[in-house]
Amino acid sequence: MKDEKDFKASAAEAEEKIEAELDKSEDYEQQRLNEELEKLAETFRAEMKKAKEENKNVFDELEAEEKSGIPKEELCECCGKRKKDTSVSENYPYCTECREGMKKYPFNVSSLVTAIAIVVVAVFGVLGFVTDFNGYNLARAAKEADRNNEKYTAVENYVAACTMFEEKAVIPKLLYRESAENIFATLPEGVKSFYQITEIIDSSMSPVEAKLPIFKGYIDLRNRAATMYSTFNSFYGIYNNMEYAGLTPEDKEKVLKLYNEIAALKDKELTIEDVNGDEFTVIHDEAAVLFSQFMFAYSFGQHELAYESLKELDEKYPELISMYGYELAVLDIQSGNFKSANSLAKRVMEVNKEDSSAYDIYVYSYRMKGDYDKSIAFADLGLEVDPANSDLYRQKAITLLLKGEKKEALAVIEEGLALGDYPIMQCICLIIANENGDTKKVEEMKSKLDEYNIELPEKVQKYLAGELSYKKLFTEGTGDIE
Repeated sequence: MKDEKDFKASAAEAEEKIEAELDKSEDYEQQRLNEELEKLAETFRAEMKKAKEENKNVFDELEAEEKSGIPKEELCECCGKRKKDTSVSENYPYCTECREGMKKYPFNVSSLVTAIAIVVVAVFGVLGFVTDFNGYNLARAAKEADRNNEKYTAVENYVAACTMFEEKAVIPKLLYRESAENIFATLPEGVKSFYQITEIIDSSMSPVEAKLPIFKGYIDLRNRAATMYSTFNSFYGIYNNMEYAGLTPEDKEKVLKLYNEIAALKDKELTIEDVNGDEFTVIHDEAAVLFSQFMFAYSFGQHELAYESLKELDEKYPELISMYGYELAVLDIQSGNFKSANSLAKRVMEVNKEDSSAYDIYVYSYRMKGDYDKSIAFADLGLEVDPANSDLYRQKAITLLLKGEKKEALAVIEEGLALGDYPIMQCICLIIANENGDTKKVEEMKSKLDEYNIELPEKVQKYLAGELSYKKLFTEGTGDIE
């Protein structure tokens, strides 16, 4: 019995041990399973996070769709939150709220940016067009003035048009050429005009363009202007030579020697620079030499030599009428050749209607002929063309004085003095004031002449001394105070 009891006790103890081991085994397996599941969960969460980061937009859309319950393809393309309003049309892209908003504000941001960009481009385009349009208008006005022989207006408009086309390559060069040609034809600044022509062409011509056949006329004009300007400088160099310091008309031998020295320039070489700044050799310009001979001879009382120089210049270089026309006409008038003088005035006007020196010729010519009404009429016409021509006031005042209209003459010469207070104007004013009995004005003019150490011309001195009447002074000889 004891053995049976011991066996049962041992069996029960063994069973308990087995059950304990089984329980322990089950706990271990469960723990292992839980650990594995946790590892899988962590891996899943990591992969999900990575996928979300890589496809954020997709997940946002999915979340929006989940929240709104509206499929992506049915969402409004403007707000992205509400359903498209298909009542408008099957493919209408916006919701009702956005559609109503667009009635007041019909553009989205990108459309507005595009619209602003278009407006800005359009404004600049319009400004560019207006600038070019004004430039073309000025060029057209210049051409029209050129055709009408209104050369000063033509030059002014050509230069103004050039500034409008300063960013263009060819247009201003062509306009500058036109202005240079007009300056050469009219010489508004006298000898200085030749230098201006050279500067205009040099500033608008590149070394490559200077070699192109299309610009050959341009270069020829430039080189001739440069040669003439340098020729005049050679003349001034001779004239200012200390050997001839203090030369007077009475030194006839020295005067003739200097005259011949000037004449010899036309056979001598001269070095000038081309448009690229390279030096080359030319012969002194004969036209410039002839005009230099005239200036020298006339200033020293050698009127015959002066006249011969201008007549030769007129025969050989008639295209330069604007340079010598007035001077030759004055010599014609002083020799009584009124027809030739008036012909020269006509030629000057044919080149340039705005050259008021032509009116000076007519006024002087008709006054010396004794046709005072016609002289005054031409003076008035000339002042319409050039209100700043003080010499026309001077000539008109002299004519009015000869006509017996002394008060009117004084008023006119005072207008002229306001434009040009020169010694010759002061002398004429002195004579007219004296004929009006205006001693205060006479003393005023004498004071001005004394202030500048100007000696009264011999004819004016004789007039004041009572040796020469104003009528003889203004109708005989040169018909002037010089």
